[in-house]
Amino acid sequence: MIEWGSFLVVLVASIVAAGSVVALFSLGLRFAGPATQKKGRWIGVSCFVVCGAVIAWGVYLIIPFFHQ
Repeated sequence: MIEWGSFLVVLVASIVAAGSVVALFSLGLRFAGPATQKKGRWIGVSCFVVCGAVIAWGVYLIIPFFHQ
């Protein structure tokens, strides 16, 4: 039998995580563009770093080799 409550939790978590990664990447593109100042560029680079960390954490959770 399918546990619909658990399915709903995974669905919502996936949508929120995907939206967060897309938002961070787009903010990074916005702030790291060629027309921004130095302070804005640091904000953009930090958005890219956080985006990469979230993706690396997701890969860590998916691949069981890292959990042994």
